[in-house]
Amino acid sequence: MDRKSILGFVLIFIIIITLPFYYRLISHQTQSESDTTIATKSLATSKLANPITPFPEPEATAPNSSLGEPVATDIVVESELFKITLSTKGGGTVKRVLLKKYSKTIGNDSALVELAPASAGYPLLIKYIDIKGDSVKLDHNFAFSALSHPTKNAYVLNSDDSLTLIFTLSDRSQTLAKRSLTFYGNSYLVDQQIDLSGLRSQMASDQFDLTWEGGLAYTEPLIKDDMLYSKAHAYSGGEVEGLDVKAGKTSQSRFPGATNWTALRTKYFTVAFLPTQPALGYSLIGATKPLSGRDFQKVFNMYLTLPASKASTTRIYFGPLDYKTLKSLNVDLENIMNFGFSLIRPISKFFLWSFIELHRLIPNYGWVLIIFSILIKIFLTPLTNISTRSMKEMQKIQPQIIALREKYPNDPQKINAETMRLYREHGVNPMGGCLPILLQLPILWALFIIFRTTIELRQAAFIFWIRDLSAPDTIFTLPFSIPLYGNQVNVLPVLMVISQIIQQKISGATTNQQQKLTMWMMTIFFFFLFNQFPSGLNLYYTLFNILAILQQKYFPPKPKPQKPRKNTKEILRQLQQRSRRRY
Repeated sequence: MDRKSILGFVLIFIIIITLPFYYRLISHQTQSESDTTIATKSLATSKLANPITPFPEPEATAPNSSLGEPVATDIVVESELFKITLSTKGGGTVKRVLLKKYSKTIGNDSALVELAPASAGYPLLIKYIDIKGDSVKLDHNFAFSALSHPTKNAYVLNSDDSLTLIFTLSDRSQTLAKRSLTFYGNSYLVDQQIDLSGLRSQMASDQFDLTWEGGLAYTEPLIKDDMLYSKAHAYSGGEVEGLDVKAGKTSQSRFPGATNWTALRTKYFTVAFLPTQPALGYSLIGATKPLSGRDFQKVFNMYLTLPASKASTTRIYFGPLDYKTLKSLNVDLENIMNFGFSLIRPISKFFLWSFIELHRLIPNYGWVLIIFSILIKIFLTPLTNISTRSMKEMQKIQPQIIALREKYPNDPQKINAETMRLYREHGVNPMGGCLPILLQLPILWALFIIFRTTIELRQAAFIFWIRDLSAPDTIFTLPFSIPLYGNQVNVLPVLMVISQIIQQKISGATTNQQQKLTMWMMTIFFFFLFNQFPSGLNLYYTLFNILAILQQKYFPPKPKPQKPRKNTKEILRQLQQRSRRRY
């Protein structure tokens, strides 16, 4: 490649790398404007049950004069997938949700992943607007019983078991509110039915809110990872709305219309409200709270507005952002997962499917990645051969190009015209050497997304020091941060750079000093860039370089057959001779 080609490649690479951040920026700006418009329209046309505040103020409670205030009771429901602690306060509100298939690291110890943070304000609390116009939270202690099971405080479900708990709020002989929750031993879904018919005379409208306040707990050692992907979502009108929030800011989104679902997510986990019939609307609120140093945590609340004129049924999903699981729900909840922008998304999904299928045969994602690297290398080999031949042809005509620049030092148009003539005569494509590299960029970006955001690769160990393919392979952390590099000392980025340098030397890509300098600068740029990337991506790129070295060393492409070239004068002379022979 000449200097302009390399410069063009660098610019294209930078554009591709920065496009997702640009889309994220404009999406955030558009979302903010859209949220403001929606909120204004909502306030003008409908009074939902929750005022938009970062953290709701204390509200009135529903009247219940004859019940007294017994001490709230905790009920534990445990299956092979989760362990959920409920409270009779609010009639089946959530205190803890532990996912038994997933763990998190706390210092040198590990614990089960927990979804509900300790500061959460009783998720699944019911709220409504009373006839005075006040927002009321239904946080009394309910009586509870178990359907087809003895009533007790702890239940263990086998894979084929189910359990229905019924929570009832009564005033003398009248039932004011009733909620049932059905758990399944082999599912992350919980079926919920709410009946507020006994409170209809106290409600200002035929609607109430099912709430989740306090956000989700962060689960990853690098809190910035969880913070980056934390969002609130709602699906209405065939579109998924995403709500994000910046440090020190608040954000909101409301819609008083048919809503298919709402969801909160972190990097790997989600909680979603999935009504069996479209809800009446939704409200999402985002705020932040500071943590140590410059870190902060996003806190999202979601409110799903349901009809109070009849018993409403909602499924609740507590679990991982597992594509296959979410897809099986058939409600498009998988759309909250991050697979990149539109051009990358199909590639990301295909790679994830390939990894999962290969993992069925090879129970280690590191070895799966090695097989995958070999397959990709085989797929790109024809293009790599074209690239190698093109670079070698470019090297052959470099002296002639230099001679042209010396011959026409002040006539760049003449230089370009003569250079293009040389390309045509020698059958050289100046961009031929860049094609395989450009084709790798979508692959690299898709792999970056897969290794960093999919639950299947979370905490997937390989060998030796590579303990998590979804995170950098850090061997130790510096007590200070180096600009561009950070404070994590990783091994694979160093091996990747070494393999890239060896590959460049073997290929003899260029003898031009300026181009050599440019390639060195690109190698340094790759080192700083890849140092922040997941170890799985670094492993793939290092393996790809090693395979390229082996190919160049032992299986070089055959030279392109040279066709005899005839100039125009020679062609005309031959035509004249043939014409004379005829006459």
